[in-house]
Amino acid sequence: MFVILGTVLLSCSSPKIEEGDLQGGGVCAEALIAYAEQYPEAEPTDLYKLVFQDLYGPGHLITDSASCAEYIQKEVDGMAESALFPLFEYTLCDSNFVRVNLQLVKDGRISLQQLTHAVLCSAEGLPSPDSKFVRRHSDAFKAAYDPHYRIVRRDIFEKEILPLIKDN
Repeated sequence: MFVILGTVLLSCSSPKIEEGDLQGGGVCAEALIAYAEQYPEAEPTDLYKLVFQDLYGPGHLITDSASCAEYIQKEVDGMAESALFPLFEYTLCDSNFVRVNLQLVKDGRISLQQLTHAVLCSAEGLPSPDSKFVRRHSDAFKAAYDPHYRIVRRDIFEKEILPLIKDN
């Protein structure tokens, strides 16, 4: 497992990730180990995706507000009710972003407009990585956990979305 974790960490080229993190349990290595334990069906691509999301957020997915809202609504309409994936979870090392489960929109805890606004604000000013580095979840991860979420910047999530979840 440590070979996989090392490959994932080094492939991300984050200035916060150093080779020493791979030995002795640095913050990023510990976070990846915890993630792999929480999601035993996760494959290396899923671990990579978590690190990638912490570095780049939702910037690679956004084109405009109408298409963002339409894409979210289409996914919400097609998803089954599920408790397999947490309602929200922080991304890796620095927890710069939060995965916000679309179940929150489906069950009416937050509106489509609130989530769309949070995602769009989260994408502002972010670098757009080369598409060859963007990965989808593995088939094994999708089958085991049925993930449906959007990435929101941590400060926006904690200010705009978290209070709505706590109030319900």
